[in-house]
Amino acid sequence: MSKEYDYDIALSFAGEDRLYVEKVAEFLKTKNIRVFYDQFEEARVWGRDLVAYFDDIYQNRASYCVIFISEHYAPKAWPKMERKSAFARALSDDGYILPVKFDNTEIPGLPPTVHYINLTQKTPAQLGELIVQKLKKLPISQAIASGNSSFRRPKVAKAFDPYKESQNWIDYLISELEKRTKDSEISFTNFFRDSKQCLRFVISGKPIYSINVQLGGFHCDHGLTFSYARGEMQMTSGYNASAEFEWDKERECIVLKLNDFSAFSGGRAEQNFTQKEFLEYIWGKICDASEGKY
Repeated sequence: MSKEYDYDIALSFAGEDRLYVEKVAEFLKTKNIRVFYDQFEEARVWGRDLVAYFDDIYQNRASYCVIFISEHYAPKAWPKMERKSAFARALSDDGYILPVKFDNTEIPGLPPTVHYINLTQKTPAQLGELIVQKLKKLPISQAIASGNSSFRRPKVAKAFDPYKESQNWIDYLISELEKRTKDSEISFTNFFRDSKQCLRFVISGKPIYSINVQLGGFHCDHGLTFSYARGEMQMTSGYNASAEFEWDKERECIVLKLNDFSAFSGGRAEQNFTQKEFLEYIWGKICDASEGKY
């Protein structure tokens, strides 16, 4: 008889990667997956010896452990402790550790031949679906559809909080742009002024691209509004793009519905972006500005 575990999945990650990991954890929770994610456990771990408690979790109490490898994950003390416990379990349970990577960081003790998932090509929801498949626990709607091909799987909007999404998208954009400019000739600075998150890109002391982002749309207090400039931002309160969040039934994910008056698109008024697509879109504009392509 196979052993029963308290958790289907334990997640091991660095705090710098929390934004992505939290979305994976939330997705798994909606699928009734028993996931060990630290912020789901605050009441349970209150007053406990965390070293002993986490050692027990990562070594004995989960069916699988997903380790989120990044430049931040490798050197930090708590992730080191968590993976030490996970590696101890893996000595007798081959396949227990499921590695996923934000970058090419190598982890001592993890053979390079172990297959991993590249997170630059996966949204949190897509990774969550892979985990569900690994656990062989299909969502109810999929289980019905697979049992009878005549059943239609309805594409319905899923609940989300647009206020949280607004802040999450700003945090994600800043975090990823910091990573991309770190090893380039572009200096990236962000600061908060007049209720706006200000993103500035500089080469050799000269601003080449500026973006201001503010929480709230034109006609509501959720969503985002943008102003931008090629070069230095003028001191103005005007905006030239507004966006709201909605559920895309075809892609089954949250998208940013951007209503662009004169900012990024160069004439294309309305576009829908996933979080990763919007990052790539903005990064393309920054690269074009750095190369003098307008």
